[in-house]
Amino acid sequence: MKSVIAALFVAIFGVAQASSALAPVSISPERAGHTATRLNSGLVLVTGGVNENATLSSALLYDPVLGTFTPTGNMRTARANHTATLLNDGRVLIAGGDLGNGLAAKTAELYDPVTGQFALISKKMSVSRSKHTANLLTDGKVLLVGGKHPDIYDPATQTFKSTANSPTCRSSHAAVNLNDGTVLITGGYVGQLATVSAWIYEPVSRTFTLLSEKMKIPRANHQTTLLLDGRVLVTGGFTGTSPQNEVDIYDPSTQLFTAAQPMLDHRSNHQALLLPSGSVLVIGGTTLETGFLAVNEVWDPTSGNWTEHDTMSEGRTGPTATMLDSGQILVAGGITGNATLQSAEVIDPLTESFNSLGNMQVARNQHTDTLLPDGRILLAAGSTDAVWLSSAEVFDPSSNTFGLVGNLAQARKSHTATLLQNNQVLITGGKTATADTKISELFDPTTNQFSSTGSLIGPRSLHSATLLTSGKVLVVGGRKGAKPLATTELYDPVSGLFTSAGSLNVQRKRHRATIFSDGQVLVEGGASMSNGQAVDSGTPTGETYDPVTGVWTLTGEMHIGRTEHDATLLLDGTVLVTGGLSTVNTSNAYQPSTRTFSQTAGVLQPRQRHVAILLSPAWGSLAGQVLVIGGASTGNSVYGGLQRALDSVEIYNPATGQMSLFGTMTSARQNQTATLLQDGRILIAGGVDSPAVSGTAELVVP
Repeated sequence: MKSVIAALFVAIFGVAQASSALAPVSISPERAGHTATRLNSGLVLVTGGVNENATLSSALLYDPVLGTFTPTGNMRTARANHTATLLNDGRVLIAGGDLGNGLAAKTAELYDPVTGQFALISKKMSVSRSKHTANLLTDGKVLLVGGKHPDIYDPATQTFKSTANSPTCRSSHAAVNLNDGTVLITGGYVGQLATVSAWIYEPVSRTFTLLSEKMKIPRANHQTTLLLDGRVLVTGGFTGTSPQNEVDIYDPSTQLFTAAQPMLDHRSNHQALLLPSGSVLVIGGTTLETGFLAVNEVWDPTSGNWTEHDTMSEGRTGPTATMLDSGQILVAGGITGNATLQSAEVIDPLTESFNSLGNMQVARNQHTDTLLPDGRILLAAGSTDAVWLSSAEVFDPSSNTFGLVGNLAQARKSHTATLLQNNQVLITGGKTATADTKISELFDPTTNQFSSTGSLIGPRSLHSATLLTSGKVLVVGGRKGAKPLATTELYDPVSGLFTSAGSLNVQRKRHRATIFSDGQVLVEGGASMSNGQAVDSGTPTGETYDPVTGVWTLTGEMHIGRTEHDATLLLDGTVLVTGGLSTVNTSNAYQPSTRTFSQTAGVLQPRQRHVAILLSPAWGSLAGQVLVIGGASTGNSVYGGLQRALDSVEIYNPATGQMSLFGTMTSARQNQTATLLQDGRILIAGGVDSPAVSGTAELVVP
């Protein structure tokens, strides 16, 4: 089966395998018509439901780390087809549902995750209801729609209050929160007939408005999914007695429904979840042709097309599907055939296998990568175990091959390589077998040879080198021997000479440097103490260089010190700072307009010595997001000080400010290079998979 991300991970010598559900686990007792709610702790609360023997008061907690279900306190009332809403204080509102005797519940109760207990709310809803919807509003109240008229639940007073001007009595409809705080309510059964109508609830005025525009077909037991751009994808459902494959897109700016590409399968009683990529994964459901669906499918917002995604262990209609903190999806219960399912399984929609590109000419670590004007990539120097390298090779994306080019005059690692405006590559500094060096060299891509140029004023390694708009190169900090440097230099490609560019306010090595559109350069973090003084988790400081005045100015500080991190310029001009030698996972975002850092979502797995790359337009809906690739864990050091290399890749979405799991490389790597090619592919090459230096490379394909 094709996966939504399969195209992203197809390497040159193989095809990515489709993602699939992990091994099922037992959920006891079996159930359908239940709820599943992710708590603030990351655990998932499963409540109630019905099976062949009874309507259930049973409640379970799913632990995604252990992959197990354990009982928590029972609900005070057995119920199915109810709602469960996570409130702002972390408690869960359980409302309505079928009682198992042909009647619907008028009661509601609260689950407290601190005590693990349920408590009945003394005030009842204004009407009994089941197969209704419950939406948490921006003011913390809950809108319940279904039955004769809606209610608003107020957590502060634990009371329900009915609303006026409400939609006609309905059930099995769908309701989704829009970005402006209003709620879109679509379809459902009115009496025994599915309807095409849609309503908007406005929480400030507490009024409902019937939209003049209708869906393209009547729907009940369908799904509505809020997209990243604020539109709503409406999928499937029953029309009359048949499941449908038709899809509508609702645009809040025009209040119009537009027909979209139909799904591959007719589905109702399914689930639909927005993935971090902006795609929508549709899970399970009932279909006219084959009954109960095990095959899931995914919608691509860029192409508008549907593709098969994965196959679950069992066909399921009416399951729950809950996005976990890891980006995986817990699918629990439901019905297949005439049986209520006792199983649950985890779908991993974002993880695919990378396939090897093959070997480089030379295994190398702490080398440099430079995208050349002709599209090739220069991989220069580095080391393999204790041997410093003078060799260099180029990767040719047209043939996906590596070929050796001329050697450097000086074997080195932890150096810099900067593409100049004259298309040559400037190599500066680095560690040699005996000391840090000040020798610099130029690589000419037309001859594939290195030649000498002026030397640095002083030797350095672990520094940064940034091409300025003037064509000069700003070389910043680094180390000489054990000591971090505050000195900076400018290289002039016309004269081939280096001159002083002033002094940093804070000495630093292993920092990062970013140039903005106005020509200013930000450097942040880095180790500021000499080796052996103490464990140096980096400085939180940042400073900017003004190429007009030649002055270095301190900025606001990050909330933690960082070294061995990475920094990525986003499309909106902010800089995302990720990872580093720290036990704190949160990231920082630098705002150049205010010269301050703010906190944003951190990496899911602590990492340092990684590479973070902004995705190009070739990545479609993922363009502008950031891949965080490999690196080393910050756990106990192994093999003479090397950290444990990571094979995981994460993605950061600036629109949501969240990280999610993206994929897994064929090899764990730290100190690797990752280079964005002109066609959008990313070449990942070399590095260390403790304790070995890697000679392999792989491609990620948009």
